[in-house]
Order: sequence, then structure tokens, then C-alpha cells
Amino acid sequence: MNLRAKLLILFVAGSLAPVLLGGWLFYRSSLKVVGGMLREEVEAEASRVAHDVETALRAREVDLNELAQASAVRDYARAVASQPVASASSDSLPAPDEAGANMPESIRAALAGFVSHNRDYYTALTLVAASRTGSTPFRIEPPGAGNSSPRVTAGDALPDKISLDERVWSTSEAKPLRSNVTRNAEGIPCIVYTVPVFSPDDERSPPHVALVAELKLEALLQEAGRAGHPTAFAANAAARAGGNGAQAARLLLVLDKTGLVVHHTSYAFKYQPAGVAMPYFDVFARDMAAGGSGTDFYTVPADGNRWLAAYKPVAGSDLSVAAAGNYTRAVASLKRDGLTSLALVLLAAGAATLFVFAVVTRATRRITRVTEAAAAIGAGDLNQRIEVRANDETHALAEGFNQMSNRLRELIAREAETRQFQSFVRLSAMLTHDLKNAITGLSMLVTNMERQFHRAEFREDAVSSLRQATEKLGALVARLSAPVKSLSGEYRIAPRPADLVPVIRRVLAATAEPRAEFYDIRTELPDTLVAQIEAERIERVLENLIVNAFEAMGGRGGRLTVAAGHESESLVYFSVEDTGPGMTEDFMRTRLFHAFATTKKRGIGLGLFTCREIVESHGGRLEVKSKIGSGTRFRVVLPSIPLMATHARSAEKSSQSKAAAKTGAAG
Repeated sequence: MNLRAKLLILFVAGSLAPVLLGGWLFYRSSLKVVGGMLREEVEAEASRVAHDVETALRAREVDLNELAQASAVRDYARAVASQPVASASSDSLPAPDEAGANMPESIRAALAGFVSHNRDYYTALTLVAASRTGSTPFRIEPPGAGNSSPRVTAGDALPDKISLDERVWSTSEAKPLRSNVTRNAEGIPCIVYTVPVFSPDDERSPPHVALVAELKLEALLQEAGRAGHPTAFAANAAARAGGNGAQAARLLLVLDKTGLVVHHTSYAFKYQPAGVAMPYFDVFARDMAAGGSGTDFYTVPADGNRWLAAYKPVAGSDLSVAAAGNYTRAVASLKRDGLTSLALVLLAAGAATLFVFAVVTRATRRITRVTEAAAAIGAGDLNQRIEVRANDETHALAEGFNQMSNRLRELIAREAETRQFQSFVRLSAMLTHDLKNAITGLSMLVTNMERQFHRAEFREDAVSSLRQATEKLGALVARLSAPVKSLSGEYRIAPRPADLVPVIRRVLAATAEPRAEFYDIRTELPDTLVAQIEAERIERVLENLIVNAFEAMGGRGGRLTVAAGHESESLVYFSVEDTGPGMTEDFMRTRLFHAFATTKKRGIGLGLFTCREIVESHGGRLEVKSKIGSGTRFRVVLPSIPLMATHARSAEKSSQSKAAAKTGAAG
């Protein structure tokens, strides 16, 4: 993928994608906000309408109670209470005719005035006396169309479906008794109130007269709607005129405890069971009929609109109010605005992409020229120069490459001198280390001569040690005389079988025995131990390990243990162990075998580095085990047979193991 495509992808991923993601997240949060606002609205509307219906009911009850307390009505109750039991008539209570012409004028005026004033709320008022008095009921209905006076009848019982609450004859409270929602003879939903009328002579005795008021539920709900949410109730007028209230943004629904729809924003649903008219609302209807409350979504299958409904019971009645909002319509405008915004964003992003593409194309061409010139410099053409005319980052990059090529020419010119100097420094450090060990041995020999020179055997050993030391110093001088040759072959070996035991004893005689009176020197050596080595180099390794052990223990003395033996069939080992202070895990892990790393006050830190290189060039390994306060043990493992034979034997064992595995699997 070229740079231009990468930059375009980065542009889309870094700018366009976050914008789209942010728009989507904003849209999702807006949906939550709209849903939350709609939930608050319908819950507030349901609570408000339920409260207004309850308030309207209380207002009607207050009116009815005031009518029952009117003096004319109470005087009539006194007259009924004073007449003989089961008497058909009385001088004070004349029996009215069929049209109520003989009804006392005061009663007629009081009831007629009330009915006329509340003609929109009541279908009728019936004045009923206790059955034991034998008095005839009076019934007053509001004036009909073209009539100015209420219609008064007498002598009939209450109409069908309108029943008096018998509790009124035993109550002592001046409080209307409210019935459940019922329908009168014309099929109009009503709430029937039975209001006790007490005699003014004895208000503690049970009433002898009761007012039965048939309150039209629709009028009550219209009053609550005008006070609470007139728009939802006013939708009835539109529905009657041919409109469809179900398509409104809000719905208001009132059910009674039987699940009958006593009010709906759409007139077509009224006076039907909710489960039949609105099957999708059946779950809500059952909960409303049981007096429950809550808020939830429902979907109208006919148009797929999703509605959010909140419902709440009307206190003190068997009515329940539900307010619903059209969630689909509420979010429709939000979706439309969101799509418009998305289209504008995509249009702006497309224009920005074209502009970025043009800019990136020009920059890519310049970068291509810089890349080609840089490749030429990398191939060795240090005389290559990059020319870029634009004053942007590519110009600075080209100038940087030009300066780099100039600097490379200077560095290459000095590289040969630096390499030769570094080689000489490294060789000098190695030879200095070997020279230090040789001088240390000679120093110990001179120290012992002052005390042991009178012994003939000592003089013989001293002459031999001096001869060996002289040979070593001569070899060091020869290596220093030809540094390039010495360095190039420093770790090349020509191993051959050699017995390690004489080598170990020879090094011990030169480095350890002169210190025998100050240190406890122990050996655990076999009679012979053959290894594939260059004896001279392994002797240097052993000599360095023994000298390091003595230096670690210091002048306070200690125990030096040199051991050797077989590691395995093809490996042998020798070890040097001291009782010095030991080393930390961190030092062994990070510094021990690194060049120029040392804990000594004197030294250059190349001894163990050189030892490990020599051992590994023999195909062996150098191991160390140390603990603070317990000393240190170095262990050198070397091959006892040629390396090629070792590899062949390992391959043969591997083949045998695989064959055995296959045989076992086949079996």
C-alpha cells in the first residue's frame, strides 16, 4: 500500500469516521432524550387528567351535598319522617299526581333549578323516600330540545339499570355514596350518586329521604379535559366530524373496572371492551382494570406506529386514565434532521477528501523523488544529491539526506583508521590481562625465594617456573609484534585430545602452591581426564579462575577447591571453588561475563569475558554458582570427543528415539 492510500485511509479513519460515530452517538442520545421527554409528558398528562377527574367528581359531590342541605329538601325530609309508617298520604305531604303537579313548590323549585343549571352533567334527579313511608318518588329530568322547563314525573320506581345504594338508609354521614360506572336506559355511561337527606329535627337519625343523581360520565370527562388537556379531549369533535383521532400525536383513554372504554380520543373506540377494540392494548387494559399504574410501549399493528402509554387510576372511583404519545411520530422529525445532517457531512467529507487527495498526490511525488535518491545513497552512491523545490517538509527531508551523505563520506574516510585503533586497543587489553597474571605468578615466586631458596628442590621448581614464565612473556611479546594476525586468530582453535589433569596440576603448581601457607588448597582430581582442547588456552582459563578466586578471598585466607571429572559420556568438567564473599544475582545476570565489567579496585574486566569466549570456542560452556557470604564456584564443561562425533552421536540418538516412538505408536 502506497503512502497516498495510507494517508487517505488515515484521513477517513481520523476525521470522517469520528464525525460519523459522533453523529450516530448524538442520534442515539437524542432518541433517549426524546423518549425521556415523551415519558415525562404522558406521565404528567395521565396524572393531571386523573387528578382533574377526581377534582370534578369531588366538585359534583359538593354540589349534590349542598342540594341535600337545602332548606326545602330538608323540610321535605322532615315531612316524610313525621308521617305515619306505610301511610299513603298526609296532610303535610300531599300525594302528587302523575305529572308531579301537586309536588310542593319549594321542592320543585330547588330540584328544577339544580337540574337546569347542571343540565350538561345530569340525566335526572330522583327524590326517593324510605320504603317504609310509602311515599312516591319524584323524578326530574333536564329540559329537552325546545323545552325551557325540566320534566317532572312521579309515582314510578327508578329506571332500569339505575339502582339506589341501600346503604344510604343506615348511614349517619352527610356524604354522597358513589356507585360504579353504569349505563342508564338510553345507554349513556353514568355514575349514580345516592345522597342522604337528613331531617333538620334529628340529624343523628338515619335519613328518610335520599337523592339519586345520574351523573353523565362524558360531561365529567369533558370538564376534566378542559381543565387538564383540552387538545386530547377536543379530538372527539374531529373524530365525530370524520377525523381519525388515532392518527394524533397524543391519545387519552379512560376505562372502567370492567375494561370498557368510556372515553377515547377516537370516537370509534368508545363504549367497547378494550380487549376487543384494541387487542394490542389488552395487557395495559387488564392492569388498568385492576387499579394498577405504570408506563410502557405498545405498537399499533395497523400502521406500525409505536406509542408510549402511562396509566393511573382515579382515586375514589373505578376509573383509570391512560395518556399515550406517538413515539414514532416524535422521532420521525429527528430521523429526518439526522439524515439531512448526515448527507451534508458526507458531502463536506467528499469535498475535503478530493482536496486532501490532490495535496497528498503532489506530496507523494516529492517523497518518491526523495526515496529514489535515498535508495541510491543506500546503494553506495554518496555523491547523490536530492533537489526539491517546494518549501515544505520534503525540502527539509531532502536537505537532511544531503547532509547525511556528506557526513557519511567523512565517516567512511575515517572508518579504517578507527577500526585499526579499536583492534589495537582490544588486543592491548587482552595482552595486559595475561601479562598481569604472569607478573602475579612471578611476584609470588620472588616472595617465596626469600624464604625457601636454600632448599634444592625449591630452586629446581623455581628455575622451571621462571622458564615457563619467560616463555609466556615471549609469546605475549610475539603476539604484540603482530597485532592484526593475533587479533584475527584470537578465538580460532585446533583442538586435539589432551589430558586435563597434568594441565590442572601445572597451573596449581604455578599459581596456588606459592600461596599454600596462607590458604587451604584442596584438589579432587581423577588419574586422567581426556578432553578435546588446546592445552595452552585452557591453561589460561584455569589460571585466570584460580587467580580470581585468590583475589576474591583476599589476604584473610580461605579454602580453594579444584575438582574435575566426567559430566557425561561425551563431556568432562573441571571446577574452581572459593570461600570468598560471593556475588549478587543481579551482578551475575547483568555484568559478570561482560567486557570491562569488574568489581576489583584494579583490573580491566576482561578475564571472565575472555575465559567464556575461549571455552565456547572449544564447544564447551562456562557455568557459575555463587551466593552472598558462601563463596563462588566456576565450572568449565568441555567435550571429551571431537565435536563432529558428538553431533553425529546426538543425531543417531535422536533417530533412535524417533524410531522407538513410531514402533511404540504402531504397537
